[in-house]
Amino acid sequence: MSWLNVKHAMDLSPWIRIPLMWPEPGLEDVEEAQTPEAWARYFAEGLWEDFAPEKPEPGEVDLLADILLMYAIRAPAAYPDFEVFLHLPHPREIPLPAYVDLVEIEEDEDREAALRDLTHADAGYAIEPPIVEDFHSPHLGAGLRVLRYYQDEDSNEVHVGLRYAWRYEKGTEAADVLIILADPDAGRILKALDHVDEFARTVRISPDEEADTWTSS
Repeated sequence: MSWLNVKHAMDLSPWIRIPLMWPEPGLEDVEEAQTPEAWARYFAEGLWEDFAPEKPEPGEVDLLADILLMYAIRAPAAYPDFEVFLHLPHPREIPLPAYVDLVEIEEDEDREAALRDLTHADAGYAIEPPIVEDFHSPHLGAGLRVLRYYQDEDSNEVHVGLRYAWRYEKGTEAADVLIILADPDAGRILKALDHVDEFARTVRISPDEEADTWTSS
């Protein structure tokens, strides 16, 4: 069997991975992996250190820690069991969540139809026709990237959604890989697009025998 490997994405700047469990399995002796509060404080302080000699104003480290804590608690609930990453190029910006997971393939499901369905390439609710593009991954092969504008049902705001999907097939194993982002600010998605593309190209499927490298440096 194989598993979704996001290890390499964890090393990308400006991305931060949110653990899905506390303490994070395999990191029971790592302080910042014990609680969402410890995790948020660790990354808030670390991000500001990364931007030295730019100095935070009084209270800005605490503010970022509070923002990260909110995302650590709330973001995973949007898509349960998905891996969650935050795009945060500057400590004064608002994080942009990205969600990654494997999707089970329905029996006899056509690849092209499945990828278009997962990416909402033919979404009837979109305000204008979605922008559908082929997207190649060095690890997952040919896939789709779809950008679409739609009206949020709750707020009536216009949101932008960005999705990537691939079909992974090897031997008797098969699954679809899906990445999801959405935001009411189209500029944030478009500005981050190059970083998101880079992030998407790091995601891979790895054999079980490599699972023990997950927490290695």
